[in-house]
Amino acid sequence: MKKNILFVCLSAFYIFVLSSCKHDSTPPVIDESAIKDTVYFYDEVLPIIQSNCAISDCHTNGEEDPDLSNYSNILKLVKPGDPQNSSLYKYAIGSEMPPAPKTPLNLEQVTSIYGWIKQGALANIEPCNSSDSSFNNAVFPIIKRNCLGCHNTGSTNGALTNFDEISAKANTILSRITTQSGSIMPPSPANPLSDCKKTQITNWINKGKHND
Repeated sequence: MKKNILFVCLSAFYIFVLSSCKHDSTPPVIDESAIKDTVYFYDEVLPIIQSNCAISDCHTNGEEDPDLSNYSNILKLVKPGDPQNSSLYKYAIGSEMPPAPKTPLNLEQVTSIYGWIKQGALANIEPCNSSDSSFNNAVFPIIKRNCLGCHNTGSTNGALTNFDEISAKANTILSRITTQSGSIMPPSPANPLSDCKKTQITNWINKGKHND
């Protein structure tokens, strides 16, 4: 009798743990007209994966299967030109990844992954113009792609989801991306920002942090 009770309790606990790791969500509907002409792997897709999935102790360097830390391994989960039948896209729209309490990928992020696969899943890099320091064209896309995995709404790390939140923490962001103080952002194992992107953020701050 005691064994039966123990079995029931353990089963209930196991079901609770599994359900707590899932998100209550339905697969998004992709508007293909919203996909950019070119979706760049190293500037859009990889930062999304690194900040949400390839974090410490999860999907990096063989610590978890599948490894999502680099292009060659990510490509193993992709059927170029066919996002619907690509494991990476299925992970992106599923209810278990990234695991709760992390926020599931939003529609813009999922659309980027879908579009990149649809366009052939290339190892491409977006041209960076260091003289462009506008918030909406340069700074905000950098933050959205590289930081929201840890700094989304309700995050204990502090949210960076809009102009007011980013502007208020601008000097801290600058010191962290340039390692002037504290640990570097984005944190390892994610790739650090390129010098061009650091310059864009620096110039935006130096010019007065305008919402342009």
